[in-house]
Amino acid sequence: MKLWKKLEVVENPPAFIESDDVCYYARDYISRGSHKDSEANQLISNFKRHPRFRGQAPWRYKQRAIEQFAAELGDVIGKNRSIAAIPSSKLPDHPEYDSRLLDTLGVLKRLRPDLVIETPLSMKASTKPSHLGGSRSIDEISFNLEWSGLSGNSQSLILIDDVLTTGAHFKACKQVIAANAPDVCVIGIFWARTVWPESQSPFEDLSNF
Repeated sequence: MKLWKKLEVVENPPAFIESDDVCYYARDYISRGSHKDSEANQLISNFKRHPRFRGQAPWRYKQRAIEQFAAELGDVIGKNRSIAAIPSSKLPDHPEYDSRLLDTLGVLKRLRPDLVIETPLSMKASTKPSHLGGSRSIDEISFNLEWSGLSGNSQSLILIDDVLTTGAHFKACKQVIAANAPDVCVIGIFWARTVWPESQSPFEDLSNF
């Protein structure tokens, strides 16, 4: 079975993703599920392991998840492409800052030296994560994003994140990129997309993350 799939808006669409958004995902993350409910739930649980576990035995599971995410990205991304991470909700000086996406790009660069790793966007201030009650307003998120520019003349930029839930952060990043580099095509690649039982809403507090 093919691992990476193009997101079809007509099938369980994330709330803010539209037909002109190009996004790919590898697995389904079951909202409020446990590590037993899907492979994605196990992988994402390990990938998001809190920084307080650094240096402890459970940290090796996070490292394995980072390496697996990077390897799977390396298998799907074409040669000489530009790639960046959707910024973390916390700034690097925040005690809860998690560098997992940048660490993934670091491993990816070792696996694929041809790729151009970019850091065109960063948060101006630390915020509460969306899954813990933070904003899912595209305009509010984009207002807190700072543009640093791109190093090359690439016509496309791949944005990666671990889970695609509503798509608000992807759309905010895309909005800022369009305002500053309108000729750049933005593509999203997510390790998993969230799916919900019929009784749930994507705007509920997803406190199991």
